[in-house]
Amino acid sequence: MIQNMRFNSLWIRLAILVMTSLMFCITPSCKNNTSKQPQASATDSVISAIDNVEQFNKIIETSGGHLLMFYFYADWCRPCKDFAPVLEKISKENSAKVTVYKINMDKNSDLAYLFRAQGIPHVAFVKNKDILLSLTGLYPKNMYLKAIERFSSAAKAKLDVTSPVKSF
Repeated sequence: MIQNMRFNSLWIRLAILVMTSLMFCITPSCKNNTSKQPQASATDSVISAIDNVEQFNKIIETSGGHLLMFYFYADWCRPCKDFAPVLEKISKENSAKVTVYKINMDKNSDLAYLFRAQGIPHVAFVKNKDILLSLTGLYPKNMYLKAIERFSSAAKAKLDVTSPVKSF
């Protein structure tokens, strides 16, 4: 009986080894195959990236009364990757009302600190050098559209006394 158990154990080990080997040989590659899947190039994006504080300050100083939307993300963040195409649509559909910028939180921690962004994705609406609204996490597209509509109007949006407003 002991010999039979050793024989079965050997077969089990062999079967596991063969299955593992086959799994590595058969598993499709995770590389993007551009011939099969059309990919939008990075130049098609209507969202500009901010790479440093000086660039951010220049945008803030020259924006006047135009509504700005800052999107904090990280390359490793799955919700950020899911939100990126939605944000592209929002930006394209509302280009006259809002200018959208993206900021990599890992590379610009000083800007993330300025906006008190403790989680990602984080979106902040800024007008006249004031932070009007900050949202951390994913929200329905309609919520961002309502914020754009509210804050992009010619008249300055009235804020609740309880909502935090920060000037630069």
